[in-house]
Amino acid sequence: MQTRGAIYHHNQLVFHNGFIGKKYLILLNSPTKKEPYLFVKATSQQKDKPAKVGCIKERSLFFIPVGKTFFKKDTWIQLYELYPILPEHIDSMDKITLEGSLDVRIIDDVVNCLFLAEEKNISPVFKNFLRPPIQDSLLKLQEKFNKNNKVASKIYR
Repeated sequence: MQTRGAIYHHNQLVFHNGFIGKKYLILLNSPTKKEPYLFVKATSQQKDKPAKVGCIKERSLFFIPVGKTFFKKDTWIQLYELYPILPEHIDSMDKITLEGSLDVRIIDDVVNCLFLAEEKNISPVFKNFLRPPIQDSLLKLQEKFNKNNKVASKIYR
């Protein structure tokens, strides 16, 4: 299980318009084994996009300048399309690879921007994956902590 902020590269992503291409994807949630991974696309193609750092609510974009994260170029995260992918598809696909991650502050800002720009267009189920009830968040954190402790205890035996 990956946590939100993970950056994947997909060699043959099928876009919502039917085109197929290579894209970086940003994981927006920390899914359980049964929940889909919720991704948004990232692009370095500026075209007519503003280069204003952070949330660009009116365009449903989040701009990250080069040198601030994993990305080697100025990058726009496109918040207007969510891409749910089931965990079993992530694990079995050789077309998608984990490449890096965004720090917690940036991914929090990205998710907040998504809600500012697209809240009316996000399904209630996806909203719960993106901003789960506090109890679910605490349980996921405890599960991760317990898993890390088991690994650490094996290492130090």
